[in-house]
Amino acid sequence: MEPMLSIEQLTVTFYTPKGKVKAVDGASLTLHKGQIIGLIGETGSGKSVLGLSIPGLLPGTAEVSGTIRFKGQELLTLKKDSLRKLRGTEIAFVPQNPATSLNPVMRIGLQITEAIKAPFSRKQKREHAARLLEELNMPKPWDTLRQYPFQLSGGMKQRVLAAIGVAGQPSLLIADEPTKGLDALVRDQVVGLIRRVATHTGAAILVITHDLYVARSLCDAIGVMYAGEIVESGPTEQLFTQPKHPYTSGLIRSMPGKGMIPIPGVSHSLMEEHRGCKFLLRCSQRLGECEWNPPELYALQDQDRKVRCFLHDSSRGREQGVPERLVATADA
Repeated sequence: MEPMLSIEQLTVTFYTPKGKVKAVDGASLTLHKGQIIGLIGETGSGKSVLGLSIPGLLPGTAEVSGTIRFKGQELLTLKKDSLRKLRGTEIAFVPQNPATSLNPVMRIGLQITEAIKAPFSRKQKREHAARLLEELNMPKPWDTLRQYPFQLSGGMKQRVLAAIGVAGQPSLLIADEPTKGLDALVRDQVVGLIRRVATHTGAAILVITHDLYVARSLCDAIGVMYAGEIVESGPTEQLFTQPKHPYTSGLIRSMPGKGMIPIPGVSHSLMEEHRGCKFLLRCSQRLGECEWNPPELYALQDQDRKVRCFLHDSSRGREQGVPERLVATADA
């Protein structure tokens, strides 16, 4: 079955006065109808840039290469007018900054109903908008429809953005930090709404999040990004219970329920060229070759898992997870 979204070797580069920034570096991702994929990783790992590249929302200063196919159609070569029409109907993007994403001079009701493309009457559209807000635990949803963004709190604006994203029942929904700034109750309601959209409409959903608990409870599969690369991917429960990449293991150990142990060091600079593994200086399991050769994204045997780490290069005759040799680290 043809995937809803197929991304292959996507690279996004920005040119700044201080030099070249490679925000996404050869990322590949596949998303099928009704599937929810999560992208996790630290701030600056490239998650949001990858998400913005799909509907063509990156600034003109971005240089994009690779392929992005939506329902078999190449988006990177699509004319701007055609891509704009897709954004209004087939592809919806929920941005992470509600303060700047809502039109300040337009009532909330109109902003939600504009996203509804079904042939409903004005009354039916407003009723649908009110139901969405009610599902998201918005107090007095009918009153909210008559309000302007400045009259809402940050959490309420975030819920409005979620409602706008799902209102038109898109084929592909990209949600960038959809639960940011929400309390636990509302966060669970947003998660529930996104899950229902995938179940009832068959939409493919890409969720970009820092919240590992949301990723684990919502997503069917996970992609882990570090310094612009996808370093591990696979089914959610397998990835959380048996992480294979040292960075993934570090992320999980940093969760509040897992000890909140920080990953030592700082992220690899996106402005630096590096001939080896980008996680090298933070890794306690690094090998000698990690310094000189960039690891590929290796497929694990008998599992729907991929890992960018020499520890799992089965072609070299190693047992998975057992290194040939370890290089002593500063924190050893």
